[in-house]
Amino acid sequence: MNIDGRYGRRLGLAGLMVLLGAGPALPWGADGHRMVTVAAIRALPDEAPGFLRTPLAVEQLGELAREPDRSKGSGQPHDGDLDPAHFVNIDDGGRIGGGPLLSALPRNRSEYDTALRAAGEGDSAHFGYLPYALIDGWQQLVKDFGYWRVDRIGETRAATADRKAWFGRDRALREMLILRDLGYWSHFVGDAAQPLHVSIHYNSWGNYPNPNNYTAERIHGPFEGAFVHAHVAQADVDGALAAPRSIEGPIQAEVSDYLEASRREADPLFALWTAHGFDAADPSRGKAFTVHRLAVGASELRDLVMAAWRASATSTVGYPAVKVSDVETGAVAPPYEEMVGVD
Repeated sequence: MNIDGRYGRRLGLAGLMVLLGAGPALPWGADGHRMVTVAAIRALPDEAPGFLRTPLAVEQLGELAREPDRSKGSGQPHDGDLDPAHFVNIDDGGRIGGGPLLSALPRNRSEYDTALRAAGEGDSAHFGYLPYALIDGWQQLVKDFGYWRVDRIGETRAATADRKAWFGRDRALREMLILRDLGYWSHFVGDAAQPLHVSIHYNSWGNYPNPNNYTAERIHGPFEGAFVHAHVAQADVDGALAAPRSIEGPIQAEVSDYLEASRREADPLFALWTAHGFDAADPSRGKAFTVHRLAVGASELRDLVMAAWRASATSTVGYPAVKVSDVETGAVAPPYEEMVGVD
């Protein structure tokens, strides 16, 4: 994540120069985001659609993972509305802005903003809405996959040659959309693996009790940018992924658990930095921590993609809505009119 208003408001010139000093590989984006997404897509099982697993798709998805950072600086309202998607400020008790618990997120961003304002400390523009970026992007991917499933059937089973051709064109278009939607969303899955993106201690430890005397340095940019660029390679992340797991529960609970696990790593990160674990003379301890966090992000992304693929089998497409499972079993014909839109 590049410097956003959350940092700029609170950093003096010296702190800003520390972050900018990381050079062109500043964010967990130019290097780290590529690594997370490439590792995840390479690790997809054969069950995943084949078009996702081609070398070209892997390369394209790795580049698209950078897009939410690359689009920053577009102006208002673009930046004010979208930049808070990269983070969420969770306190040490698991609350956001003194309001909702991470484990009991409101249903949507409107209710989330209402809860934050009720706590009297601001809204999601200040505290971030990363959980909702993760949930929304996953739900979009489920819908994308559902349409792709039906298109694939329609191009072979539709009643006429013209309709088969239409389904084929729509499938090709849907594959383009899936690459874009998945690549863009993967950025936020990667952000969520970076402990400083999900903690009130998002740059320095801040004005909070500090019984362990953690460093007062601003470590966000140097950690996720310059250190990753200098010490971590794609093969490191590829080789550190966790074993695949099946995500069975609600996506809201999965996202809350993922973010909470990342938040708990902010304390060890500050401890390791304070103990000089990221010094250039002996970076091995810092590298091990960083590779693990990147691999956690890649493992989560792989498993969330597969959860979306499996959930798409019971989704709906078109209007009026048609069940994907009914099309796949042959219970209903490929729904041309519902898909093409007969107004």
